Amino acid sequence: MKSKISSLVALCLCVNLAYASKITDVIEKQTGQKTTLLKESVLKQDSNLKVITLKDNASGFKVLGIINKQESIFLPITSAFFTDNDKDRESLMQEFQSVSNYNLTFQTQAEVKKAITKLPKDYIIHLKGKNSKKVFYIISDPLCPHCQEELKHINQKLELGDVKMIPIGWMGDESANKTAEIYLKVKNAKTDSEKIDILNRVYAKTYKAPKADSKSLATVQEVVRMLTGKGKVEGTPYIIEEDL
Repeated sequence: MKSKISSLVALCLCVNLAYASKITDVIEKQTGQKTTLLKESVLKQDSNLKVITLKDNASGFKVLGIINKQESIFLPITSAFFTDNDKDRESLMQEFQSVSNYNLTFQTQAEVKKAITKLPKDYIIHLKGKNSKKVFYIISDPLCPHCQEELKHINQKLELGDVKMIPIGWMGDESANKTAEIYLKVKNAKTDSEKIDILNRVYAKTYKAPKADSKSLATVQEVVRMLTGKGKVEGTPYIIEEDL
């Protein structure tokens, strides 16, 4: 993460100004950095504490943290956050993952989205979620262990918004065959549930896809070329979370 956001996190750990009216003012006073409050919610376990998402105006990075009722203390949240309230922990970890995904992709997502618009027809698997004002673009490889784990949470993503899933086969022949198999099967799927079943089946570590024909493999390779490389996708899963 950029040095500016690192200094923001470090300095915010010691923020404790009794007379500050807004946490963004506190941060600006101590660091010189202007930030924007994007989200806030009260913790169920303690109504005196709020979870907030801030954006550093200069670097564009986001940071998640907890503030007190007076908005005089800001404590950044990491993946090692603990609470005995399951609902608080679930919502916090979802937002933490969202912030992490954003920080990993926001500098390259313009180029990636431009490439997505040029993909071959039907090369995006559309899944309808419960909130049409949010969309997740998920670029993943069927052989990637992290992508396999991410797929297990697809229904959680659909609770928050629509999903545009783009499997790519860039981890060798088996990966390319699996990706070609997914698109061959998904074309005939009539419902989102059927599409998800296909994804789960092919992404499974034990699934062996048949060898794809040369035309399908050429398309898979072309999509990899279009989406990956310096300034675009350099690792999977690559997730863009967009509020419409």
